[in-house]
Amino acid sequence: MSEVMAIASGTWQRILRMQVVYFLVLCVLILIGSAYRYDVLSLGMHKNLMVDVSLVLNSIAAILIAVSITFEIPREIREGVASTLLSKPLGRTHYIVGKLVGISVSGIVITLLIALGFCLVFSTAFDKVGMSMIQGHLLVVASVIPMSAVGVLFAVFVPDSLAAILTALVIWLGHSASITTIPVLYGGIIPDFNLFNLKAEASYGYTIQWGYVGLVILWGISFAVFLTSISTLIFNKKDLK
Repeated sequence: MSEVMAIASGTWQRILRMQVVYFLVLCVLILIGSAYRYDVLSLGMHKNLMVDVSLVLNSIAAILIAVSITFEIPREIREGVASTLLSKPLGRTHYIVGKLVGISVSGIVITLLIALGFCLVFSTAFDKVGMSMIQGHLLVVASVIPMSAVGVLFAVFVPDSLAAILTALVIWLGHSASITTIPVLYGGIIPDFNLFNLKAEASYGYTIQWGYVGLVILWGISFAVFLTSISTLIFNKKDLK
């Protein structure tokens, strides 16, 4: 366990120490707050617009974080960093799990900062934050885990550029589950990330059962464990030079 946390901490510390991350979070919060000025253009729906903008931008942040791991793992393999790490008693499974935990923690911290910033901006501009809004942002935060697992899977056996494209494609298809014309893809082949989407419910204040939120988070963690198991099987057979 200590080996996994050593790899994970190296990943999240590298990302969370980057000042540009917090600058981008600030830019996101400014964009969220700017929705308040669209009361006329939105025909008085600027409150709903602010919620929707926040969830969309937070989702984009989560996706970008998940895609970022597709560049880190191939780079470490290419530069021999992974070989150096794996020459120690860490094991390839520890390496993959550590990378997933590290990028997931980074994503959770960043998306949580955006969610907390939204709550502050919204409560200042309007009134108290609705429970469905909190639930919507909570699911966005939780979606980082399974999406990061998709990135790790592709990162272990294809080049970084292709891995990033495939990860983004699978995530996009996963978020399009409700509008797809090929439902056979969602029989376990492509994950239904639309389960994490509560934009409509949060924007209009619909009541969401906490049981649903809990089951979706549990599904996301289970799916991440499943993909990580496949990733380790592939990585254990990979020839590292």
